[in-house]
Amino acid sequence: MSSAKAQVFGPDFMVASVIFLLILTILQVYTHNVYEKIESQENMLYYENLISTTDTFLLYHGYPQYWDNDNVEVLGLVERPNYLNQTKVEQMMNLTEEQIKTLLNLGGRSFYFTVENGTDVMFEKGDTDWEDTETVYIINRNALMEGIQVKIRFLVW
Repeated sequence: MSSAKAQVFGPDFMVASVIFLLILTILQVYTHNVYEKIESQENMLYYENLISTTDTFLLYHGYPQYWDNDNVEVLGLVERPNYLNQTKVEQMMNLTEEQIKTLLNLGGRSFYFTVENGTDVMFEKGDTDWEDTETVYIINRNALMEGIQVKIRFLVW
């Protein structure tokens, strides 16, 4: 009578283990790449939406046309496209950060907004703590205000 014992760690088991681990590694790398691609596409879509939002408040006067802190429904800072209305910019500075986030559909994201005339910051609003943030979206636009060329910077993270 012959007695055969099973070998748990035989050559067949080792080859099967290596193949199994190789398949697991390939699957993990593939899913990681898919998630990175999805995240990249989401970031691109969010950035495009943010550009559209900033274009809206730099090309339109808002709603109602002569809005104030109590009745603003759509934030607009211009009297005509790319010509900032200083009164509307000052009104925006009087809005709370939460009101601005709601009007611009920023959700829970933070923002920082400035109007600069080349050397000086004329207006600024928002959070300034973005240094340790992984992704910061930056939008720069040029406009006129009171006949002076100004640079508008809008950061969101």
